[in-house]
Amino acid sequence: MNDYQTQLSHLMLFAQSIGIGFLIGLERERHNKAIAGVRTFTLIALAGSLAGYIATPEQNVGLAIAIGLLVGLSLVVAQAKSTSEESDTTTVMAGLIAFALGYSLWLGHPLLPSALAIVITAILYFREQLRQVPQQLTDKDIRSFFQFAAVAFILLPILPDTTYGPYAVFNPYQTGWLVVLISGISLAGYVALRCLDGKAGLLIIGLFGGLVSTTATTLVYARHSKSLRGFSAVASTIILLSHIVLFVRVGILVSVVEPSMLRPMLPWLLGGGLAGGAYGLWAYRRAVSAQKALPDLEVRNPAELKTALGFAAAFVVVLLLVSWMNDNFADTGVYVVAFISGLTDLDAITISNLKLVSSQTLSSPVAVTAIVIAFVANLIFKYAIVLTAGAKTLRLPVAMGFLTLLIGIALGIAADRLL
Repeated sequence: MNDYQTQLSHLMLFAQSIGIGFLIGLERERHNKAIAGVRTFTLIALAGSLAGYIATPEQNVGLAIAIGLLVGLSLVVAQAKSTSEESDTTTVMAGLIAFALGYSLWLGHPLLPSALAIVITAILYFREQLRQVPQQLTDKDIRSFFQFAAVAFILLPILPDTTYGPYAVFNPYQTGWLVVLISGISLAGYVALRCLDGKAGLLIIGLFGGLVSTTATTLVYARHSKSLRGFSAVASTIILLSHIVLFVRVGILVSVVEPSMLRPMLPWLLGGGLAGGAYGLWAYRRAVSAQKALPDLEVRNPAELKTALGFAAAFVVVLLLVSWMNDNFADTGVYVVAFISGLTDLDAITISNLKLVSSQTLSSPVAVTAIVIAFVANLIFKYAIVLTAGAKTLRLPVAMGFLTLLIGIALGIAADRLL
């Protein structure tokens, strides 16, 4: 890298620190009693970046700490001189974090500070909603969170990271880690739904319902379409939106579990997601005019130990079954297992195939085909729920929505093969 390129990369890091400070400061500026706003936070993040620029080449961490202490002292003085009767500890902490994010840009991972800045801004912005979380959660929910934390931070680190059993595909640590990953994704959607407490519009319920459980979302709103007259348009839109989220969910799993599979998986994920998104937008606009008070979506907390252990057991069984079928019946056996497993659980078969690609038990094309088959099987099962539990007026719009997803998947695969 020549001198010009070096200076340009440094300039980009400084610009990134300014953006981080501006983003957090913009949220703080909304509060009249805050001791710091856009300008102050921008300067704080820039100070952190300057500390990193000066200190990291020489490994002079003491200088960065000294600058950080000055920034912290300035915030404390500002807090002491504030005329507000309430302390503004949140702004002080946010300022220190902004400084640290600006500094960490120079540690070789520039994307992480930006991602954290977005998360922090969201936490600050949704202050009132977060304060209501304890009131919206039941004692059973809180116990489930404790169980999730125990699995993630106590049990997971001590699990052996070695393979056992037939075909050497069962790894306790990897299985536990995947349980934490799936539970964490589902838990985010569950908490959001609990906090919304039935006040959300159909867009939010559909999207978060897809994070928690598409099966529960389909079943609940199919039943409501039968009991509530004229509710089918809304119910079909919620069901479709929850299934569009599946493309994002699978994409996240691929990115985390086996990133090398993202490229071969991307065509059908993008094709189905874009086609579904376009149709979903049209359906959403049509359903908004007919929207009534939406019934609550009652789902089981995905952080419950029983739910997590159920996924772990399903994952191990599917993993062994796919390995055995592949060994005895080659690709056909893998596809049969994918179809059967995909009828009720897309996560387990998706991750199983990804892990078998990692261990070179399955080839990438076979794994992609198996996951697509599982996705199609999942849609078939969900439509069977609509046929048995929903109103007759729900059948056509859900069929059209699911057909759009399948057409998008097919077009994505076809376009990838042509290119």
